[in-house]
Amino acid sequence: MTESKRLAQDVEKVVGPPTAQRRQRQSPDQYTRYMALMSKCVVTEPSSFEEAVEDPVWVDAMVEDYDSIVRNSAWEIVPRLEGKSVVGSRWIYKVKQVADGSVEKYKARFIARGFSHIERIDYEETFAPVARYSSIQMILALSAQMGWHIHQMDVKTTFLNGVIEEEVYIEKLEGFEVFSSESHVCRLKRALYGLKQAPRAWYTRIDNYFIGLGFSKSEVDPNLYQIVVEGKLLIIVLYVDDLILTGDELLILSCKKDLAIEFEMKDLGLLHYFLGLEIWQRSGGLFVSQGKYAWEILEKFNMHGCKPVDTPLPGGWRKEDGTSGEEVDATVYRQLVGSLMYCSIWSQAMVKPTKLFWKVGKHVLRYLRGTSGYGLWYKQEDEVKLCGFTDADWAGSPTDRKSTSGGVFSIGSTTVSWYSRK
Repeated sequence: MTESKRLAQDVEKVVGPPTAQRRQRQSPDQYTRYMALMSKCVVTEPSSFEEAVEDPVWVDAMVEDYDSIVRNSAWEIVPRLEGKSVVGSRWIYKVKQVADGSVEKYKARFIARGFSHIERIDYEETFAPVARYSSIQMILALSAQMGWHIHQMDVKTTFLNGVIEEEVYIEKLEGFEVFSSESHVCRLKRALYGLKQAPRAWYTRIDNYFIGLGFSKSEVDPNLYQIVVEGKLLIIVLYVDDLILTGDELLILSCKKDLAIEFEMKDLGLLHYFLGLEIWQRSGGLFVSQGKYAWEILEKFNMHGCKPVDTPLPGGWRKEDGTSGEEVDATVYRQLVGSLMYCSIWSQAMVKPTKLFWKVGKHVLRYLRGTSGYGLWYKQEDEVKLCGFTDADWAGSPTDRKSTSGGVFSIGSTTVSWYSRK
């Protein structure tokens, strides 16, 4: 069987064949397996240190995090000084899962209670940029067009690599005390999770490292780096502790070795799951979807068994019709809107949501139920063009006569950026 035929079968299995102007109702197999696994294997996360020490799995996770702190010389034990504020600390626990829902890792993290810090006393600058979503989509499209593989790396104990410039004291680790907590505290030398300045300290460290290697930053996205060596290109996108690399394979391999020397890294191989995106790399292109995340939303709002619909919004619906009427639970509605915003779908009536808005939100969930296997197919083409389309409805709002404008931009065969705003 040729690669093109195998790829076509894979796409048909994921997306499903077209059916007479109606969307396919059957759920994709990979998400059915995911839901079956989640229904059988529910892993609870400890809510306290006392609960965690009862399970050897979480004890091992805490020991691993403590070893990372010691290896990075994150602090020094000093006598407690009178008049110096000391930041509290605690353990948090998280189960990391892969795209199919299985457990990847049990992670324990020792964090600082940074909310007690005072600006310009305990810290100065806190801002740290993250990669733009459109930048990630553009790199996916470019890689598909050029036939490049996309690799992923993860930085272990990310913030411990950042250097703290301020004088910060923190309570010692619960369960790993060497001296009495009443007489001694930890003075931080490295950034710690929970500190307000930790993200900026980490970004400053890795940004200086990439610049020192000869990388240049994008003027639009400060987390997009590129370097050309002997006519060969290497691109890196940084999103906090996740890095995606694409370009020349030899340059990627060399960069991985350099990163492993400077930081404690985990090589995740080819990119498959990133920021809720599921990515299947194939010869001739790649397929991207958010099916797992869509199923998680349906599970969260108990809509996984709902009847699918073919359109994201009801026909003839107007926002003005929902401005008055019976109000619903604003907290639950905001949770729904927040979940859907990550899918770039919905954001309306956040202050006083009415029953009509809630019904429309559930309609969007029914749409997700029928389209969870849909996605973007980044296809390799002979000719690549950057195309953009914009439009506006010219005073289309009946309440304030403001216009709603929108735009969509594509590279090759795939959309990489879109917007709609009033």
